[in-house]
Amino acid sequence: MVSNYFSSRSLLSRVAIAASTLALCALPFAAQAQTDSSPEGGQQYSSSADWKAYLTDYEPDGGSGGGGGGGSRQYGQYNNRYPEYTSRWSHLAFEGGAGFTAPVGNTTHGWETYGYNIRVGGGWNFTKRIGALIEYQWNRDKIPGSTLTQLAIESGSNVPFGGNVNTWSFTIDPIIYQPFTKTIGGYVTGGGGFYRKVTNFTAPVLGTTCYYYYCYEGYFPTTIAHSSSNQGGLNFGVGFYWKAFGEDSNTKFYTEVRYVWVDSPVASPKDPYGSGTQGTIPVTFGIRF
Repeated sequence: MVSNYFSSRSLLSRVAIAASTLALCALPFAAQAQTDSSPEGGQQYSSSADWKAYLTDYEPDGGSGGGGGGGSRQYGQYNNRYPEYTSRWSHLAFEGGAGFTAPVGNTTHGWETYGYNIRVGGGWNFTKRIGALIEYQWNRDKIPGSTLTQLAIESGSNVPFGGNVNTWSFTIDPIIYQPFTKTIGGYVTGGGGFYRKVTNFTAPVLGTTCYYYYCYEGYFPTTIAHSSSNQGGLNFGVGFYWKAFGEDSNTKFYTEVRYVWVDSPVASPKDPYGSGTQGTIPVTFGIRF
């Protein structure tokens, strides 16, 4: 009786071991069958592959994200092209800045001195490294005091003269960026367009001015003579940028130096309305995005 019991138990153990072995061997085949089958029948389906294809934006060799073996580069690193899913508005570029302006060339001969500049612009980024901007820049430079004093003496005036030179422009300027790291880089830019220059001479003149309901008399700087010219001009510059908000941001703080040449009159004591060309170096600090 006891022997029959142990014999039955040994048989059941062998059957259980055999069944377990068969089940373990069948698991890989079942998993493979489940992956290859789909509700439509015969069509393969893999959700992980779909997500990888969706998340991949650009391969280093220019291919799509499904294969190739190389890891995809992320937006904002060293890719030259925008990802295909990027909105067209991401290509728009805007800038604004201000700084100081130094005279060079003819303008250093006592006719102009240091001033300031303001710049705004907008354009289009064809790639992450190449773009073009339409820029408006306004420069205001002073006329040296020695020049103004000489003009006052020669004109027989008993009061000192004042003066300034205002130059504004609309130009088309291509720009090429060169990244050094993920957030720091440089660029070159240059172009040309329309420049208008206005030279103003002022003198204190007795007059009356009013602020709301209060009026008073005094001497106020008044334009007594001016000259203007509309000319073409060229510019060329280099700059450095910093992506302060991370490598994926389009916002850049920049520092830039340009050389601006304008075929426009320059004021002088012998020729107050000027003749010659104007050269300046605007140094601008701003933001571009």
